[in-house]
Amino acid sequence: MVTYKRIPEIPKAVCILHKGPSETLVEAYAYILKWIEENNFVISDHARESYIDGIWNKENQEEWLTEIQVPIK
Repeated sequence: MVTYKRIPEIPKAVCILHKGPSETLVEAYAYILKWIEENNFVISDHARESYIDGIWNKENQEEWLTEIQVPIK
């Protein structure tokens, strides 16, 4: 089940677009976390996912698009 709610604005985040099925999101998370560490940032809150394209508008899972946002300081 997906729940929608308003969440507070964050001043700074590292974001990445992931194209493909949700089962491969782990690869995007690994990439973004490695980038944060290599660039000496600190994660300041929980990661967020914004589902742009998915089962509701794309039949092919390879066309699904998710934005991952990781708040940093």
